[in-house]
Amino acid sequence: MRKMILLGVAGLGLAAAFPAVFYTVPGVWKAVREAWYSTGNEISTGMVGEGATGDDGLASPPVEGPPTSNLAEVLRFDVTADWIQSRWPQVATGLAHLQLQGYRVPLVTGTDPTDLAGALTYYFNPKQQVQRITFHGTTGDAQKLVSLLTNYYRFVYRPANDPGLFVYESASPDGKIHNLLRVRQAGVLKSSDPLRRFSVDLVMERPS
Repeated sequence: MRKMILLGVAGLGLAAAFPAVFYTVPGVWKAVREAWYSTGNEISTGMVGEGATGDDGLASPPVEGPPTSNLAEVLRFDVTADWIQSRWPQVATGLAHLQLQGYRVPLVTGTDPTDLAGALTYYFNPKQQVQRITFHGTTGDAQKLVSLLTNYYRFVYRPANDPGLFVYESASPDGKIHNLLRVRQAGVLKSSDPLRRFSVDLVMERPS
C-alpha cells in the first residue's frame, strides 16, 4: 500500500518549499477567484468582511492576513466559527447542506509550486462541530497536501483509468468512502503560472 502511495506522489512531480509571505501574484488571485465562484452554488453569498475587486470587475476575497505555511493548521476539525472569522478578513456564510452551516474562506499558502490557492470551506453540524471540510483550487505540485493527508488522515492512493487524474481516498469503518482527494493535471501548462498545473478537489468528513 505504501508503494502505491509513493507512486502516486511521484507522478505529481515533487518539490519542497513553503514560504511565509503575502501574496500579490496575479495568477494566485485568479486561482482564488475562480475557486470562489465555481463553488458558489454550494453556499449563499452572504459575506462577513469586505473583498477587493479584480481586473475583471469581480469582487475578490482578500488574501492578506496570516500566511498559512502549515496546512495542518487549517485542515483540522477542532476549529470554531469565531476562530474562522478572526483569522480571515472575509468569510462567506450560508446553508449549503441540510443541518450544516458553511463558512468559506480564501486559502493561499504561498507562491511556490507546492503551495495551494483556492476556496476552503468548513461545514458545522448542529453541535457546532466541524463536520466537513472541502477545498477547491489549484497547485503546481500536490506533494505537501498529499503528504499531510496520507500521514495524518490515512488517505491512500487509488489508481485511476485517467493518466492525468490522481485519486486518494480514505474509507470509514463500514467501508464507505467519505474522504476523497482528486488532483487533475491542467489541459495547458504555463511556466508563467506555476500554481495552476493541477486542479485540486478535496472532501473530508469528521472522523467518527
